[in-house]
Amino acid sequence: MNTGTIICVDDDPLILNSLRDQLSRIMDKGYDIELAESGEEVLELFSELDQEQISVPLIICDQNLPDIYGDQLLGRLQISHPATRKILLTGEANLDAIVRAINSASLYRYIAKPWDETDLGLTVKGALQSFQQDQQLLDQNKALRQVNQRLQQEINERQQMQQQLLKSEQRLESILGSLEDIVWSVSVETRELEYLNPAVEKVYGRTAAEFFQNPTLWLEVVHPDDQLRVQHTRQSWFEVGSLNLEYRIIRPNGDIRWLRDRGRVIVDNSGIPLRLDGITYDITEQKLAQSQIQYDALHDGLTGLPNRTLLLDRIDQAFKRHQREPNYKFSLLFIDLDRFKVVNDSLGHALGDQLLIFISQLLQNCVRRTDTVARLGGDEFTILLDGLVDPTDSTDAAGRILLELTAPIQLEGHTVFTGASIGIVLSSIDYRDSAALLRDADIAMYRAKALGKARYVVFNSQMYDQTRELQQLERDLRLACDGLRVADSQGQSTVSSEFRLQYQPIVSLTTDQPTSFEALVRWQHPQRGLVSPADFIPLAEDTGLIVPLGHWVLLTACRQIRCLLDQYPELPPFSVSVNLASQQLQDPRFLEDLDHILTLTQIEGRYLKLELTESMLMDHADATIDMLKQIRDRNIQLSLDDFGTGYSSLSYLHRFPLDTLKIDRSFVSRMQTSPEDFEIIRTIITLAHTLGMNVVAEGIESIEQKNQLAALSCDQGQGYLFSKPLTADAMALQFAAPA
Repeated sequence: MNTGTIICVDDDPLILNSLRDQLSRIMDKGYDIELAESGEEVLELFSELDQEQISVPLIICDQNLPDIYGDQLLGRLQISHPATRKILLTGEANLDAIVRAINSASLYRYIAKPWDETDLGLTVKGALQSFQQDQQLLDQNKALRQVNQRLQQEINERQQMQQQLLKSEQRLESILGSLEDIVWSVSVETRELEYLNPAVEKVYGRTAAEFFQNPTLWLEVVHPDDQLRVQHTRQSWFEVGSLNLEYRIIRPNGDIRWLRDRGRVIVDNSGIPLRLDGITYDITEQKLAQSQIQYDALHDGLTGLPNRTLLLDRIDQAFKRHQREPNYKFSLLFIDLDRFKVVNDSLGHALGDQLLIFISQLLQNCVRRTDTVARLGGDEFTILLDGLVDPTDSTDAAGRILLELTAPIQLEGHTVFTGASIGIVLSSIDYRDSAALLRDADIAMYRAKALGKARYVVFNSQMYDQTRELQQLERDLRLACDGLRVADSQGQSTVSSEFRLQYQPIVSLTTDQPTSFEALVRWQHPQRGLVSPADFIPLAEDTGLIVPLGHWVLLTACRQIRCLLDQYPELPPFSVSVNLASQQLQDPRFLEDLDHILTLTQIEGRYLKLELTESMLMDHADATIDMLKQIRDRNIQLSLDDFGTGYSSLSYLHRFPLDTLKIDRSFVSRMQTSPEDFEIIRTIITLAHTLGMNVVAEGIESIEQKNQLAALSCDQGQGYLFSKPLTADAMALQFAAPA
């Protein structure tokens, strides 16, 4: 049996289909689902359904439609179809649209994209239940009006229809007694209560007898802030001829309830007023829902902190106050957690959420109640410091936060270490809007992160210029990588006009002979000259350009291996190491591309070694293990680069099919002056050999370091002591010389 039609409106067909599928799963059978992509389609649907006398209990509408805003469409539908429940669906917290929808369309709920299916189900079921309850109430009210009409007629024909009147009164009393809403009647002549159904006790917490005994009790229980308004409105009941009033009452137990009175004056055949009949509804839940919608639109769902919308509003208020009071100062702190992704990926999103909640409470404890701590999303927080006495107040607050974050955090038996990079912007008359202030705080935060994290940086104008320079560098990098894509798609040579590969030897610490080489990419910019890998590799990773660039590096290195084998067929066994980025490993086409490169260059997998970082292993560990096993099945070796700088545990390594551990250069550089670093190196070598891996020490620059590492049974070394990175031709000559 069809119980109505639900209309879903969005200009994205994918979202519409997803919404229809989810609704089909979570709803009871009996509802039809209609889809529309514009406001015009919606209005046509309503017109057709009205002609077929099919009700529309619910419409779920996107805010941004091609021909009308969602809140405007819902406002129009509120006029023509007020009973239909209206849910506004949007991809961002648009406070103005939500408020307009609440005011003009009696918005039932606001849902942000992307939504949780469970929350969607609860919201939709609640809306449908609310619609059904209202329909039942309308049906009951309709029945009540019909009975009233019959009752009025029976009064006029009292002498002839006494018996029928008695039956009608009994039916009426039964209906009124079963209603959950309060039904009442007040005499025009005496202004006293004539009728009150039993529902009053459930709503007011007082019996009907109490109201009959104390005529002023109606006003006494009204909330003090509403009493004058209620008294004035009720005094004008009979003159106006109707009543529509919302107010609060206080129950005997102290609970506050929201009520709505609606009534009209009943007249006799001569038009003389007889009484005021009305119904009182308990609208507390509706009021709470409206308040929750407004709260959710301005606050973060996880931490309860103000969100970006509320933060920007408060920054705007601070700007206005600064214009009125030149001596008023404020600042904005932009906080990004260090190592949060490692915690989230290794311990799970549930503990990641707990960490965010803990950090939100820590930040609030570090500042005053008058300051605004907000969460922008992910692991990004901001603090608006209000009414600064001294500019150093901002750096003092940042210092307190950094100090608090040095302490270990306990989460369900796990000890977590985190930190923060903080950007600070001081209030200035130069700023004209809150977005610019937030942008510069973000720039300062990234500068703090680039300087080594766990610190704060105060914004200055040079940072903005440097950011623009970085944006230009990104554009140039895109052009250079686009050239790689075009050449590869056309099957052209891998020679790049800007990128080069150099090869640094990896030497046996026993024979001092090179056994392999690490391929290192270099960017020869046409205007800037040689760009440091420290500048463009992180940029390539952040923008996803590392995937085409990494593909080019892998293909070029394999071509060089082919050249070596063709030129020097008697070479001893060797391999070339190529660094992989996380995005490459997560690319579903990676294995297919790898096989294509091996086939194209006609080399065996044993000549290739792929280097990974600890964070790559920890990201989705189970899926990574499966991928690495498939790589090893191709006889390709795997190496863990910069070991000791990440966050994986030594005991965790046995899960991964690794061949080589590379000790980070930071340990090697300090091994002669730091007993702790020396012992760390000894432990790494011992464990690696126990697990069947060989060890490469990076950054060897002195014969003393080389001898100490050899004494610790380190297998191979890499560094300027042996050789700087070489061109392909120089690498071939050096490697072929001993042969």
